[in-house]
Amino acid sequence: MQILKQTARSLVSYFDFSFFSKFIFVLLGLYYFNIFFLGITTPAGQFYSSFLEKNCNYIAWITSSILYTSKYIVSVFGLEAYVEYPQTIKALNGAWVNVWLPCLGLGITGFWIAFVVSHVNTWKEKLLWVIAGTLAIWFINCWRISLLLIALDRKWQISYYVDHHTIFNIAAYSVIGLLIYLYYRKNDTDMDYQISNRS
Repeated sequence: MQILKQTARSLVSYFDFSFFSKFIFVLLGLYYFNIFFLGITTPAGQFYSSFLEKNCNYIAWITSSILYTSKYIVSVFGLEAYVEYPQTIKALNGAWVNVWLPCLGLGITGFWIAFVVSHVNTWKEKLLWVIAGTLAIWFINCWRISLLLIALDRKWQISYYVDHHTIFNIAAYSVIGLLIYLYYRKNDTDMDYQISNRS
């Protein structure tokens, strides 16, 4: 029994339960809010709101921003494409990519937002980190859609063993890993600066 108590004390001293509980709460909150919001902005949904669909539909905004940015990226590489509302980008020769809800990176973005919001920091700094990470994930996603359309248009050999969603997840989590490193490094530097100013 004594060993269990000592182990529990050790876990408490090394594990930040406050951060973890906030992180899980925010992460699950964002995840289920996205599902709920999709339900109320889809005409077939039971609690459909035409006002929210037309005026506050952030899912449609993100989808459009990815499609139109991808259209610009592929044009730089000489591929003419157009956006077919609401979720498709097509090359003139017929190659196309659909951007569905799972393609938007909302889960990975939610992970990053939950990580930043759960830390003790000023809201201004949290907002800056959230924006930086969200834009980085969005930018990677735009390039993924662009490269996929180029690959389909030019009939590149696409691996049947590695899915482009998996490649996106690896790239996005690698960027998040780098951002987490930079986040802790910045906070450690700020903490050292405050301590040196007090002494």
